[in-house]
Amino acid sequence: MAVSDAVMSLAGDFDLAGRDQWRELVEQVLRGAPFDKKLVSTTYDGIRIQPLYTGADHVGDTGLPGVAPFTRGSKVAGGPWQVRQAHSRATGNSALLDDLSGGADAIELHIDGETSLEELDDLLDGVPTSVPIMLAPGSEAAIWHLVSLWDNRGVARDKALGGFGMDPRDPSVAEAVANTLNRNYRNVLVAVVNGARLADQGASEAQELAGSLADGVAYLRACEQAGLDLASAADRLEFRYAAGTDQFLTIAKLRAARRLWARVTQACGIEPASQRQHAVTASAMMSRRDPWVNMIRTTVACFAAAAGGADAITVNSYDVAIGVPDSLGLRIARNTQLLLREESHIDQVIDPAGGSYYAESLTDALAATAWDLFQELEAGADLNERIEAAHVARSRDVATRRLPLTGVSEFPDLDEPVVERPPLEPDPGVRRLAEPFESLRDAADAAPGRPTAFLASLGPAAVHTARSAFAANLLAAGGIHPVANEGYNTADQAAQAWADSGSPIAVVCSSDEMYQEHAAATVAALKEAGCGYVLLAGRADDSWGADGYIYMGCDVLASLEAVHERLEL
Repeated sequence: MAVSDAVMSLAGDFDLAGRDQWRELVEQVLRGAPFDKKLVSTTYDGIRIQPLYTGADHVGDTGLPGVAPFTRGSKVAGGPWQVRQAHSRATGNSALLDDLSGGADAIELHIDGETSLEELDDLLDGVPTSVPIMLAPGSEAAIWHLVSLWDNRGVARDKALGGFGMDPRDPSVAEAVANTLNRNYRNVLVAVVNGARLADQGASEAQELAGSLADGVAYLRACEQAGLDLASAADRLEFRYAAGTDQFLTIAKLRAARRLWARVTQACGIEPASQRQHAVTASAMMSRRDPWVNMIRTTVACFAAAAGGADAITVNSYDVAIGVPDSLGLRIARNTQLLLREESHIDQVIDPAGGSYYAESLTDALAATAWDLFQELEAGADLNERIEAAHVARSRDVATRRLPLTGVSEFPDLDEPVVERPPLEPDPGVRRLAEPFESLRDAADAAPGRPTAFLASLGPAAVHTARSAFAANLLAAGGIHPVANEGYNTADQAAQAWADSGSPIAVVCSSDEMYQEHAAATVAALKEAGCGYVLLAGRADDSWGADGYIYMGCDVLASLEAVHERLEL
């Protein structure tokens, strides 16, 4: 059979469809529902996320990998990222050595000024000098302890590997930088611009980027005042960013960060510098309740950090929000990275998101928004006020479950096994999203017996199941056990069943049609039977006489707080 030389056109028999034609078809499916409300979302930076992107949404050249503006990566050929795992005196020497023998490339040490040289020596006992030791942003005393340790172990200063973790916002940074550089630690990073700390406080992606640029510029200014070469200073700097569960925003943030830093260094009169990036799975997204879900959160975040081109990644242990991570948590955190790198081979693809109209457009929008905010910060704007506003907006979405937290605000398990760990001092700089719901669960667990709420379901299961399941899921998020049933035919039956249950409150559950005929009577019957607090699963209607209403989009946190107050928890 002869092979035809004709070019096959798979779409040749179809008319060319444009965006307007697509929009018309979508609006037909929406049947009058607003397009923007149903299909367009907005980030906490005000960036609108469209349901469809085309080449028209991304105008401009993103460049090449390893070449300014470094949007597509800091290296020409890509390559593996550094698996950098976090340790402290609490995790101990044996856990640290286990991480290294299990495949970690570097150690990030979280130690304070109270850690003595002897304690640091014990913690790093048996660690080869070829392993980079990165100090998390912390005290100057820890830096000099590490320097002394290297000297005591005979590590040549030009052979030492790691980072001193200096904070560029520290007014003494110029002197400290001068001292360390003059000691010829040429393979040691001097300072860390900790954008992740802003994310942990509630900053949006553009706020984290703008804040990190401002801190990076502060570091360069301090170096310049100390008479140091700006190009060398930029080369000894590392940027720390939070990786979250929105993989596209994380990918775009890291890509935009490299572009922005190249622009800053070019404006400083030096060659555009590539940004050395350390991505850390976000502390704010971790939960104490159903901590196993944290494994999924950190896997998504790690993938996004790798796809975004991070040079080093730290994955938090699934149990870090509870206390000192155990060996299982540390092993899974490490292996999350190794599976993505050694088996999924994400590092073998240069800029995996490159060419995606959505990813490119989101990168463009984040870079532009962050640059505008950075200029405002340089002119004296208050970043803390912006962060607080973003935190309030995100907290509102958590409270209404627009931003659901699996295992916490959604699908909680009242019978989940308790995970206990040696306690860690909470970091006051981290505002975990799950904390308000976890506080309610803690209060319910501390009660003499499990608090209950009776589901006064009306009609057959086919009629009430949707709202009964919704109410049960909502109540469990506050540690309240829902007393379910098959449903009742009359208001009096429901009221009698409530009285027999011994539950202090009731939730009426059924369809809108059933409510029209039976809601008011059922609420009245429950109150006549002695129920002092009656909720109804549905939109508020004063004619029904309930004490409160729960529905999709309501303030779940406020509703649960009201229930707790009624139960005196």
